[in-house]
Amino acid sequence: MARFDWTSRKVWAVPAVWSYLLLSFEGRIPRLPFWIAAAALNVVAYLADRVALTLGGNPAAAVVGLAFLYPSLALAIKRAHDRGHSDLYLLFLFLPAFLVTVLQVLGYLDSSGPVGPVLSILGLWVLIALIVLVIDLGLLRGQEGPNAHGPDPLA
Repeated sequence: MARFDWTSRKVWAVPAVWSYLLLSFEGRIPRLPFWIAAAALNVVAYLADRVALTLGGNPAAAVVGLAFLYPSLALAIKRAHDRGHSDLYLLFLFLPAFLVTVLQVLGYLDSSGPVGPVLSILGLWVLIALIVLVIDLGLLRGQEGPNAHGPDPLA
């Protein structure tokens, strides 16, 4: 498990930091690295989505979305660990976004079609999950002291 000095500005120039944040499911991270990495990841994901939509339409954009699922989960899991949650906690919150993406790949984006009610329910679920994620992972402080996932990253 990696230990970084999150209070140092120079930490962001270290490639191992980005590798740890976006590829590893181990350990804990405080709020600031979570927000910085999430912002960077979302900017890159948005740009990749626009390119995919232009070049390949909705199915290509959905594939790009699936490609960004892994780093998003890696980041969220480490933050959930800091809050004292298990990995399964995020399954309930990420599942609706994954299902919407699968429906997008299959071409079921028309809300007036046969899956319209399902899309409405999934859309509401995604909105609620996003609010929960922002509050729980983005705003609340992690557990003080060590927990089952490692030492306090702020200690």
